[in-house]
Amino acid sequence: MKRLFFALWPDTDSRSQIDAFNQSIDQPGRKLVAENLHITLVFLGNVSDEIAEAVQQQAASISAPSFSLSFDEIDYWRRPRVLCMTCQRQPKPLYQLVNALTRMVEAFPVKLDKRAFRAHITLMRKAKNRPQCNFEPITIDADSFVLVQSVSTENGVRYQVLARWPLTK
Repeated sequence: MKRLFFALWPDTDSRSQIDAFNQSIDQPGRKLVAENLHITLVFLGNVSDEIAEAVQQQAASISAPSFSLSFDEIDYWRRPRVLCMTCQRQPKPLYQLVNALTRMVEAFPVKLDKRAFRAHITLMRKAKNRPQCNFEPITIDADSFVLVQSVSTENGVRYQVLARWPLTK
């Protein structure tokens, strides 16, 4: 079994900016390591190797335009105790991509999250509250999407990109 999700994977510069901001937040909690920062598009959960392979093959048929996201807000989700960066505005191509991936994945025996999609970058788990802080918006240019596996290691969870597909210009 593999624990999988589709995501946008920030480039090195964006990832460094997000991590620098995250490290500046003075609050107890479990901060995500820079290498794990991402924007989840569709979470598949634990799937068999056969489903993982089939999903990967089907994802190659997804066509959506590239776009940019401006992460300009900090949000605190009280129930899961998650601190994250969010966007005031989400572009239409982002929804097109999420909807295309969701329709594709619905053909497989996976349990999809039914909540409305909201682009976010998790910064910290087990956070106490939403800190008062100012920051410059961080823009992510989405020119591809990825399939990611969550791998448990002795040093914690690591996200490994299994495949990448381009978005159209």
